[in-house]
Amino acid sequence: MQADQISAIEPAHQSSPTTGNRGWAPLLEACLADFKEATETGDTARIPALVKIVADLALIERGAIRPGSRRAQQALRVGRLSLARRLITRHLAKPALSPGMVADLLGVSVRYLHVLFEATGASFSQTVTAERLSESRRLLCEKPPRPIADVALSCGFGSLATFYRIFSASEGLTPGEYRAAGH
Repeated sequence: MQADQISAIEPAHQSSPTTGNRGWAPLLEACLADFKEATETGDTARIPALVKIVADLALIERGAIRPGSRRAQQALRVGRLSLARRLITRHLAKPALSPGMVADLLGVSVRYLHVLFEATGASFSQTVTAERLSESRRLLCEKPPRPIADVALSCGFGSLATFYRIFSASEGLTPGEYRAAGH
């Protein structure tokens, strides 16, 4: 998703996805972006479920499905999780990225946000850490190379020591060794 598209999603917290029809549009947009990514990467296993969720969210938005129905609640959960992941990506560089921040942007409680992530098998914190590690691996391979401290800060690690500890535990190599190995 492009930065300007994500910025358009952020006002969702002003028009909460839990209240009012207009709050469901950002959930639909996030799921459409997931669908686009799945088709572009050839992730055919995800496509049928995403088509169903996109259709259900569109029907909710148009008033054809009651928001309180079981079908609608499932679609809204998937949409909120999709949007939460996109918000994590958007705010990844912020060391203050927290469940409270994302829950506020989504217009849901922190507990509900945690429940959304429980269904994935990875907690909010694990998801953020995995995204930060993924981005740091990408940045470490860029040419020309950036200083490791810049990579750590760009990925939202609050300290260089924390970055080294988490990266080394994940990869079995320090960031410098990872870069030198040309991964």
